[in-house]
Amino acid sequence: MLNRDGLSYLLVHGTIILSTIYLSYLSNPGSSLFSWHPFLMTFSMLFLANELVMIFSPYWSLLPKRFQKQLFMDFHTYGQVVAFVGYSIGFAAIYINKEDNEKPHFKSWHGLLGLIQGIIITSQLSLGSLAKYARYIPLKLNVGKIKGFHNLLGAVAILFTSLNMITACFTNFFSSQTHILLAYVFSAAFILIYGFVSLRVFMTNSRIAQLFK
Repeated sequence: MLNRDGLSYLLVHGTIILSTIYLSYLSNPGSSLFSWHPFLMTFSMLFLANELVMIFSPYWSLLPKRFQKQLFMDFHTYGQVVAFVGYSIGFAAIYINKEDNEKPHFKSWHGLLGLIQGIIITSQLSLGSLAKYARYIPLKLNVGKIKGFHNLLGAVAILFTSLNMITACFTNFFSSQTHILLAYVFSAAFILIYGFVSLRVFMTNSRIAQLFK
């Protein structure tokens, strides 16, 4: 039986937290406009995105078990808003930086995947907001299905985020500051972390399963 004192729990959260700290250190936020891009993307899409999924599991959440279910939901909801704001500012930072340096947009796999990821995240957050405030809308909506698609898009967003984080390991920013070996180490860590989290969503979320019935 998995538990919060087990090696797996420490390995999963330790990898997420240490990777976030290390990449934030490399980013040196505030040193330039560009620096906010890797820092905010790492904090939002590596730390928050994964932790906000595992928050619902009694075995994997960082929050104490004694918290009521509504508190877990509130942390998930408002945490997603914070993650989206972080993503948006990070996206704006790299967009403006490229404009200032007269560089083309979305020409690399990293940039293109980032754009697709942003579209999915925006759609997922919109569906979550629609489900949350459906009672105020004068239309008959199937809230269960809306939540199901919200969860499904969340899992898809995690997969695209993992691909985007892996491509980030082979950008000039990363390769110029670390050894190439670390690019492969981090890529392997991202595959394991995001793969684990997305599988948990697909295998344990009943609303997603209902969409395919």
